[in-house]
Amino acid sequence: MKKAVIFTLLMSILTLCSGLSSHNDSPDYVMDTVDPLLELSSPNGGESYYSGETVNILWAATDTNLGPESIELWYSLNSGADYASITEAMANTGSYAWELPAIQSLAAKVQIQVSDLFGNSALAHSLEPFSIICAIPAIPEGLSLQILNGVDILLSWDEVTQTIPPYNSPITPDGYIIFCNQTPYEDAEHLFYSLGESPGTSYTHIGAAASNEKMFYRVRAYKNDTRHSKAILKGAKP
Repeated sequence: MKKAVIFTLLMSILTLCSGLSSHNDSPDYVMDTVDPLLELSSPNGGESYYSGETVNILWAATDTNLGPESIELWYSLNSGADYASITEAMANTGSYAWELPAIQSLAAKVQIQVSDLFGNSALAHSLEPFSIICAIPAIPEGLSLQILNGVDILLSWDEVTQTIPPYNSPITPDGYIIFCNQTPYEDAEHLFYSLGESPGTSYTHIGAAASNEKMFYRVRAYKNDTRHSKAILKGAKP
């Protein structure tokens, strides 16, 4: 009788446990071993930009498992021998407004990397170098003339502190070149000849008032390699 009670009790416990037990499969685990697709479209080589200019880096990156900050950007000034960081982690927006460094280079490149949540990554860089050149100083304004002792002509103008629009980056010119001619030549700046240079904002044309009835002047601000670039002049006459 005692054995029968124990057996019945054990069967009741097993039945209860059987009723309470259940099972559930885990979700499928997807293992991604495929690198993202990445293409850098700009700058991709051959472009020429001004230092301080804002340039849009453009790319296309696709992957089924990209995270919220999957993009890293770098730039190089020596054809890719060394790279410096632009941004360490950003969303895959397809573009980034990059303010170019105030350093000149004829061998600049951009590099981009995209990484997914499984550690797969793809890397791309500019196929060819692009140039970052010194921005041309803005046009000297406020050019005025004063005749001294009926003989000399004193030219003066406002200091240039920015580059040409629309960049308007701060700049200190290395100097100013003064051009002159006896004819205005409004649409032929190349017909003006170089009179001299000045490190500041004034220049004296010795003897010009005594020997000429009319003189037309133009002034160009220059900075490093912009010295012989296209003339950006401001004209005036006595």
